[in-house]
Amino acid sequence: MTSYPYVSQLTELLGRVNLGLERADDGFVVTYERERHPLPALPCDDIADAVRDAELLAIAAGIDAAVKNPAQLAPGEALREGAATLLPRVERRRFLAAYDAVLAGRGGGDDRERLFFSELGAGLVTCYVLDGGWRFSWLARGRVDSWGASPGTIHSVARSNLYARHEVDHRAPEVAIGDGYDAARVALIEDVFYDRVGAAGLAVALPCRDRLLLGPDLDPAAVAAAYAEADYPLSPAVLTYEGGQLTAR
Repeated sequence: MTSYPYVSQLTELLGRVNLGLERADDGFVVTYERERHPLPALPCDDIADAVRDAELLAIAAGIDAAVKNPAQLAPGEALREGAATLLPRVERRRFLAAYDAVLAGRGGGDDRERLFFSELGAGLVTCYVLDGGWRFSWLARGRVDSWGASPGTIHSVARSNLYARHEVDHRAPEVAIGDGYDAARVALIEDVFYDRVGAAGLAVALPCRDRLLLGPDLDPAAVAAAYAEADYPLSPAVLTYEGGQLTAR
């Protein structure tokens, strides 16, 4: 039987959202109420100590999303019908790996059920959600295919919706509205904070889902502290934003 690190930590994290984790001969089983979801493997390989907390929370969140709120296909739906509630959401790449692991346990050979995302860089990705307030769902690749929309169109629509959601002060050193989309507002830099972006990009930090810190001057110790105290941390590092991508400084 394969040995996995972090099983006890993940069991505790999943327990917070009423999920159980049991060992099985061929991997694990995630339990939820009366449901049992096979999990062939835990995506716990090569987790760096510096981002361990964020990675483990991302795994737990990915499993939770796939079990309780899997992305839905919507045959026949047009982009104009789904576009009004489309928003970007920043996650660690490990979130996708955990989500895919649950799909694999179901036999998951259908790529249409996997989450649609775009690369953000520095271990982070942009996923997309349909958030109508009373109803929230992740965006599946198959739904994008049925819309006949390009990745650029999806991101542009989501960014426009995020821009209209709340006014953001272009002079602010930090965005912390608290609606779950503050880190995703990194996508608005060229719309709102364009005057700060220099030839070498802009120093930014996404310590957690509900905070976006903006340079040009950022204190690495303050960023690390914000990451350490967050309920849902993303990255403890000061990063460079340039051309829609994040890189390590």
